[in-house]
Amino acid sequence: MSNAAFLEDWNSVVPFKIKGADLEKPTEQFVYKAILNIFRLIHYDVSSYEGMYSESTETLIVKRVEFVARINYIYQLCSDSKQTSFFYVDLVKPTTKKIIHLLKILLNYLFYINMVKETILEKANSCTEKYFDLNAKLNQEQIAKEENKIRVSNLNRHIDDLKHQLPHLKEQVDILQQQKHTIEEKISKLKTSDQELMDKIVELKLEHTELTDRIVPIEEAVELKDSKNSLEHELELLTDNEQELQKTYKIHVTSINEMKPCIALLEKMLQYEYDDICKFPHNELSELKVQCEKMRKDHANLESVFNTLLENEHAVEIELEEKQRELAAHNIGANKIEDKNDSQVKYKEKYLTALVETNDTLVEILQALQRDVQRIIHMCEKALKIVDTTFIE
Repeated sequence: MSNAAFLEDWNSVVPFKIKGADLEKPTEQFVYKAILNIFRLIHYDVSSYEGMYSESTETLIVKRVEFVARINYIYQLCSDSKQTSFFYVDLVKPTTKKIIHLLKILLNYLFYINMVKETILEKANSCTEKYFDLNAKLNQEQIAKEENKIRVSNLNRHIDDLKHQLPHLKEQVDILQQQKHTIEEKISKLKTSDQELMDKIVELKLEHTELTDRIVPIEEAVELKDSKNSLEHELELLTDNEQELQKTYKIHVTSINEMKPCIALLEKMLQYEYDDICKFPHNELSELKVQCEKMRKDHANLESVFNTLLENEHAVEIELEEKQRELAAHNIGANKIEDKNDSQVKYKEKYLTALVETNDTLVEILQALQRDVQRIIHMCEKALKIVDTTFIE
């Protein structure tokens, strides 16, 4: 390798730059800095030699000797000839030929380390990754083995427990089978009773429809009540008129009875002859007779009116009694029909409500029994699966 090529390669890799003049007339400081920089690049520990020229002379001599020994070791290790050596004088008084040969050997060694580093590190990294992957898999397999051991131990304990529980489970299965048959019989009975209740509900709905059709309309009942009230009012008016007429008749009868002795006395007096002194009473008597006759006529008229009123009252009473009987009969029939319809409707509605509530209760009981049956069947199947799995294993 020519010196120019060497300089180019060196300056492209090593931070400490060198020139051709440095190689022609090398110095101790030049050799020291060049070798120190290249030792750093090959990851050689040179921390103890970095400040050796600032120390005492004795320490400097010792450090020089150690530094020369390390250079000589690397120089012989990398050189083709084992007879090449680097001495103390080569550091203190370096020569061009020896320094160029040493630096070329160290640079080639650096290139070799970098090349090996690239290939070996890649392989090492892949091997390290494989190692960590295999180690992780190994740990996972170890963990899985431990878990399997624990699982197998738990399964064995569970199998032992199931073996001990097997007779009890068989007894429970038999008991549950019996309960299942009992519940199925109850369900069958409840279905039958539910169907009967549904039939009764249909019949009651039909009866309710018929009774609803037979109910007297409200308008007709209102008209009957109004006619009843008008007849009762008319009867009250006629009763009041009758009482007034009876009072008037009693007054006239009393007046006539009081006048009868006077009339008889006057008639007796008329049978005698009177003188002129008695003419005036005679005239008055005539007037009284006229008035008496008038009163008799009035009395006769009043009696005929009274009799007519009595007849009318009697006819009205008869007609009123007939109307009352008709109204009472109609009201009784209507009230009976209405009360009967209302009572029957209320009874049917109550009975229908009770049947619906009973039906709902029976449906809830039926659903609860079905859930219990399903739960019992599920428990039986689960227990049988556990038993079968245990024996198969």
